[in-house]
Amino acid sequence: MVREVRSRAFRRAGGGAFLVAALLLGLLCRTVSADEPIEQRLDALFGEHERYLAFFQELKDAVIRDDRKKVAGLVNYPLNVFAGGRRTVVRSRAELLRRYREVFNENVIRAVKAQEADTLFANWQGVMLGDAQIWFSGVCAGKDRAMPCANKTIKVITVNTNAPRS
Repeated sequence: MVREVRSRAFRRAGGGAFLVAALLLGLLCRTVSADEPIEQRLDALFGEHERYLAFFQELKDAVIRDDRKKVAGLVNYPLNVFAGGRRTVVRSRAELLRRYREVFNENVIRAVKAQEADTLFANWQGVMLGDAQIWFSGVCAGKDRAMPCANKTIKVITVNTNAPRS
């Protein structure tokens, strides 16, 4: 009798746990279609879209105005730069300002100028501008890697100077 009662209770608890696990898995594995409006894609991926779209516009405006100091402030350091099939790293704002034309070359600037917000691509890694000339994403503002990130700042994380030209 005791065994039968435990068995029924276990099945009831297990059935509920299975349902909760299935729901969580469904939420975590939600697919994001490239056909969705960018606002929906960003909301699904990052839980918000306003800050990402505002960052894109701020970056685009700074690049168009050739405001190098502003652009340098929108970058996460160290910055990964892919050029000529090689990965290099820009370690600081000062280094980016010295190498600005090398990193933000004609190809990258052209891609930024041509990009419209409604045609941005986004996935779990971040938001892609152009044909991968620039990637930006939420970067954890805190330094404690043991703690979950509650405060993300959106920054440029990668520049690909030789990405295909749009």
